[in-house]
Amino acid sequence: MLTKKENSIKQSIFKRLEECPEHSIFFLNDFAEYGSVETARKILLQARMQGLVTHLSHGIYLKPMRSRFGEVPPSMETIAKEIAERDHVEIMPTGNTAANILGLSTQVPMTVSYLTTGSSRTINIGKRSIKFKHAAPRNFAYKGKTIPLIVQALKEFGEENITEQIKSALSTYMAKANDIETFCDDILLAPSWIQSIIKPIIKS
Repeated sequence: MLTKKENSIKQSIFKRLEECPEHSIFFLNDFAEYGSVETARKILLQARMQGLVTHLSHGIYLKPMRSRFGEVPPSMETIAKEIAERDHVEIMPTGNTAANILGLSTQVPMTVSYLTTGSSRTINIGKRSIKFKHAAPRNFAYKGKTIPLIVQALKEFGEENITEQIKSALSTYMAKANDIETFCDDILLAPSWIQSIIKPIIKS
């Protein structure tokens, strides 16, 4: 049972949840202005029971998006970005996650991986997970997003495994990028073997 004060808080929180767009992500601390964390947790449990929100992970909630086929899950990238924004840290896709974004891999990884300026940890979202690995600030010195994404993906493949098919896919991706003006500066921060692969693509 909720007290009279908690019922008033519940009305405020429910109103906020109802007014937010679908796929909005909430954290327990987002409701600190309404009272204690425990009160917010209790009210969000009621919101879950009424289908207003779903529980993604510890302290993380989602306003679901529904279609005639059922609930539409948000992308793991969206969740990762929201967590980074909450924690005031930078993140960068790495490994298979970077390769997947670039179209170099069609596999949907069960674990999406990011370098972060924050602490290393893994957050489980249902059967999938988001892995954050702390990295040195130099990994975030790039001006744009495309070149560091390529660097992380190519490191995952390894120098000896870079095929003409991979180079062609990179060329296609880079041609559509909206940060082309950063390529010439950013490529200078990449390892020399990656520079030798990417510089001819930039020139072409």
